[in-house]
Amino acid sequence: TNGAAGVLPAVLRFYERTTPGADRAGVHRFLLTASAIGMLYKLRASVSAAHLGCQAEVGVACSMAAGALCAVLGGSNAQVENAAEIGMEHNLGLTCDPIGGLVQIPCIERNTMGAIKAINAAWLALRGDGQHVVSLDAVIETMRQTGEDMGSRYKETSLAGLAVNVGVKVPVNIVEC
Repeated sequence: TNGAAGVLPAVLRFYERTTPGADRAGVHRFLLTASAIGMLYKLRASVSAAHLGCQAEVGVACSMAAGALCAVLGGSNAQVENAAEIGMEHNLGLTCDPIGGLVQIPCIERNTMGAIKAINAAWLALRGDGQHVVSLDAVIETMRQTGEDMGSRYKETSLAGLAVNVGVKVPVNIVEC
């Protein structure tokens, strides 16, 4: 969704700019892998912050990008799954509490951090043999349960969290990148 729209393009650009031999076929594989991972979340949980919090947007985008990057860097299927799992595991419980109800603060920085986490998750998975304790299926189910248990005020309403605890008036009508 728009709240997580920067994660995949940033990681794809990272792949294109830093990987020797990166090519159009790699871009296609990246996008297809990311799409397959995203479909698992869509079918088994949600990709909506209004439904499950920001973990369902930036967390899912991070997971998709991590698995996709791992795939184009030569990871096995088990390593790709592990990268996607790591990408979500460290976003579990992330609330959606945009200041002023606009997709700017903290959303822009969360996209940046999501991309960084995705790259690191891919690298971690590539350093392993694909064996891991937590499966992608388990982390998707955990995300669903966590999001359903999360109070509705923390799901894109701007009624709690960072949206109400910022001590100064933040000019949210100007995008600062």
